[in-house]
Amino acid sequence: MKKEKIIRLTKWTGDIRNSNERRLKKILKEEIPKYKNITWSEDKFKDFYIDLMNSLPARYKQKNSIEISGRITEEILRDAVVDKLLEFSSQINL
Repeated sequence: MKKEKIIRLTKWTGDIRNSNERRLKKILKEEIPKYKNITWSEDKFKDFYIDLMNSLPARYKQKNSIEISGRITEEILRDAVVDKLLEFSSQINL
């Protein structure tokens, strides 16, 4: 039986911080297994993750300050993850 390569989300994203990070990781854990054609490495995943984070709508929040634009919905986050996975998956197959 072939052992599947493990995606190390916590280790690979340990130095990346964003207010949506925890929610994104949860969605990634659910969605990544659906894309078995992608062979991940740490560098490849980091590039993907950065691209994903940059694709999200801008939202800003500071402690003891006003919040601009509110929280990103779960649906928007999931759509962004799926879109990036589809884009990434299609680039691999070129």
